[in-house]
Amino acid sequence: MKIGFDIDGVILNTERDIKFYADFWSFFTLNKPKLKNNEVEPEKCYTWTQEETDYFYNKNFDAITRKTSIIAGAKEIIQLLKKQGHEIYIISYRGDYRKTEISDAIKILKKFKVKFDGYYWSVANKMEKCKELGIDVYVVDNPGKVEQFANSPIKVLYFKDAPIREIKQKNVTTVYNWMDIYKEINKIDK
Repeated sequence: MKIGFDIDGVILNTERDIKFYADFWSFFTLNKPKLKNNEVEPEKCYTWTQEETDYFYNKNFDAITRKTSIIAGAKEIIQLLKKQGHEIYIISYRGDYRKTEISDAIKILKKFKVKFDGYYWSVANKMEKCKELGIDVYVVDNPGKVEQFANSPIKVLYFKDAPIREIKQKNVTTVYNWMDIYKEINKIDK
């Protein structure tokens, strides 16, 4: 099978790291409490102005993404899937804002010795790229991206961060960790 993975929030802890530092900065610097937990973009959890949002990302994003880690289990399961003969691809929006996001991600993956059959960066329409590549299963954490796959033949594993909304579609299965991903891929492969 051909399996595609989003990178941030699925393979790398980037989004959880950004959420922590956003909460830390908002609480200690802006004195603005978190009002919501169920948003993908951290800035939507606060009453930040556009200027505050821009400042946070411009000042912190690169440093946060450079020191992020791989999510527990990602390396082991990707290696196992490769041994089973699956083709593994990165299909990510990463790199659209800053080209250094791509080189930062590649450095982290090399450090942890995680290899893929192909890398597709700055992909705005992930469903179209998956169709083009013949992807059978795509693993993604953003509910908006999951919904793009409605009525698609591509099976989606929704790697859900607990407070984010549920998605009920016939081609979507919610997973919470890398063992869930492995088990679901094996069910689909039978």
